[in-house]
Amino acid sequence: MNLIKAAKASFILIALSFPAQSQKDFNNYTTLLSKGKIPDDFTKQTYTKLEEDLKKDREELRNSQEKVFVEGTNYAIDEILHSGLVVFGDDVSTYVGEIASKLLQNDYALRSKLRFYTIKSNTANAFSTDQGILFVTTGLIAQLTSEAQLAYVLAHEIAHYKEKHVVETFDWSLKNRRYGDNINRLANHSKEQEFEADKLGIKMYYDAGYSSSDIFSTFDVLMYSYLPFDEIEFPFTYFNSTQIYIPQSLFPDKKYPIKAEEDYDDENSSHPNIKKRKEAAEKEIGALSNWGEATQYLGNTRFNTIRNIARFESVRSDILDASYADAMYSIFLLEREFPTSIYLKRMKAQVWLNLMLFKKENVSSKTIDRTADLEGESAALHFFLKKLNKEGMSTLALRQVYDLHKAYPEDKEISAVYDKLINDLTSFDKFKTELYSKKTFQEAAQDYVNAKKDTSKAAVTDTTTKKGSKYDRIKNKKNADLPDNFDSTKFYLYGITDILIDPTFQEIYESNKKKLSDKEKDDAAYEALTPKEKKVHNKKEDAEQYSMGINEVIVVEPMVVSYRRGNVDNVKSEKLEAIFSDAIENSAQMARVTTYPIDSRSLINKGADGFNERSTLISLLNQLAEEEDVNMFPVDFQLLNSIQENYGTSKVMFSLVEHEYAPDINFGTLYSSIIFPPIFLIYFPNAILTGNNTEINVLILDMEAGKIENGMSYYFKDSPKRIQLGAHMYDIFKKLSTTPTN
Repeated sequence: MNLIKAAKASFILIALSFPAQSQKDFNNYTTLLSKGKIPDDFTKQTYTKLEEDLKKDREELRNSQEKVFVEGTNYAIDEILHSGLVVFGDDVSTYVGEIASKLLQNDYALRSKLRFYTIKSNTANAFSTDQGILFVTTGLIAQLTSEAQLAYVLAHEIAHYKEKHVVETFDWSLKNRRYGDNINRLANHSKEQEFEADKLGIKMYYDAGYSSSDIFSTFDVLMYSYLPFDEIEFPFTYFNSTQIYIPQSLFPDKKYPIKAEEDYDDENSSHPNIKKRKEAAEKEIGALSNWGEATQYLGNTRFNTIRNIARFESVRSDILDASYADAMYSIFLLEREFPTSIYLKRMKAQVWLNLMLFKKENVSSKTIDRTADLEGESAALHFFLKKLNKEGMSTLALRQVYDLHKAYPEDKEISAVYDKLINDLTSFDKFKTELYSKKTFQEAAQDYVNAKKDTSKAAVTDTTTKKGSKYDRIKNKKNADLPDNFDSTKFYLYGITDILIDPTFQEIYESNKKKLSDKEKDDAAYEALTPKEKKVHNKKEDAEQYSMGINEVIVVEPMVVSYRRGNVDNVKSEKLEAIFSDAIENSAQMARVTTYPIDSRSLINKGADGFNERSTLISLLNQLAEEEDVNMFPVDFQLLNSIQENYGTSKVMFSLVEHEYAPDINFGTLYSSIIFPPIFLIYFPNAILTGNNTEINVLILDMEAGKIENGMSYYFKDSPKRIQLGAHMYDIFKKLSTTPTN
């Protein structure tokens, strides 16, 4: 090692010895955000990266293969980078980079080529790219038990990069055709490459001085990573309080075994099974002597902080994915260490609201596991939530959110969840306040026991029932306050006695009831109109359906997809995106609408703050798109409020242009036109010109309401030129800026 390299290596070691420590406030947790100078990976246009990347020497690929490989991988990587899930310069990415520096302390040249970014996803994964980017998911870090385990995963992925396995995998896939288009499977390699990466990774890990025992435990982490980050029994008393009691009978009476096995059939898998990898690793470990004993070079406290960040992120990721039962179990696990975290309480309120909404719309199966898929300790929670009927789910949601609101009345997020919950309950036909008992579960149960003991009292009750009319008897059967009607499986009827008499609840509930009643009257009035009157009414509504009185709007980077012969033309799509962005800005100015662009072109000036805003808005759109019929509560409520305050508007525009060039050429007619040239002069140019099909789609999202408020589409048979795009966007802005008359 020369003096310069030695000095650089020493500097790395000094930096590792005194890492910048920052205390993380998990009681007031905020999702991971990007920090510092924005890297070129996020600001460079992809087609510029292609030009630079094609200059690299790739002997493994022919020229024709290399062009396809470079374009495919670069666009796939940039799609990940701009997905709204990736962060840079954050605490986790910094931590990962420091461990990589330790692994490569004797190879500064290689370390300088690598960049490390975190993906906020519960999929436990890490993968490297041919371009020198290494991604690690929070889902993987949440599962780990030591820094050494992460070091081994990184060593394995660095080995993939060093040995150009991504390039080799591409070439291998072309020969075998087994996995189809392997470009978009950046984390897939052949079994031989996996064994080679394990072998080289072990040596790199060994040279860094880490303990050999953590290699085997890393394989265990990978095998069980599909399960929650811990296995703690979920108590059936978890939701009980002085106001509500849930019978144990609603929980499973058995345990659900974990099904993962080391020696699974890996014939159709890109990775060898865990048993084979452990056996191969054992040989490599045995060939090396004088192993180190380090498991936490950067300190146990630092590791625990980073892992807790990843675990807190798991709750947000599950909510974004509408995996609410999983989110609830993660909250339960984290509350053991962070019982006062307001962040966890906010997330719990969101989970209950969204569970109720999914149940209301009959799509709860999308957020709760099937019985056949249940495994481990979290199965009890999934089982319970699946068993709850609509009445039980809505009541328990109200109970939980109400209690959180009473405990934290000044918290704006919990208050917003509470208000939305009551609003949605108002239109829920299964939630009827008159059916609920005025007694608590314990009081009703005791009355039932007393009634059974006192046979004379029961006789009096029977006599009263017989003397009443048929309608009295029907009402008595529905009356939860009567001792004989007590049913422990209908626990929810006795769980909100105090809420129903709360003046604040009554005020909000009755106000929403009136709005619902007014709407029903309007609907009835519409139905009473004559066909001619309905036609006039509909025409007026159609004319005003896009009128929103918008004079300011945040414009998130538009998407443009151009197809040619059924395939996406990535380069053309990207260049058209720049043209469309200019058309949006110019047409908005002409329509006197102020726009605030948040896109990759503005990131150079906006930096990390702009990148975070863009990621937050994309996450909101993705969350709302998870289930179109459910108006979910936005997971990033606090951040969205900050964006709204920053720009002074709650309106956000998302747009998509789809263009396809597919000329309708009939080869019979084409043959005739060649024989008869005059026909050719008319037919062929017409077929070429009419082969363009373009569609513009625009959505207007309101951050404050947390929902998509408007949407419109334009279709035209022409190429997406600047003037056509601008004309249609001008029309859109003029309509949106018009003030509605009612």
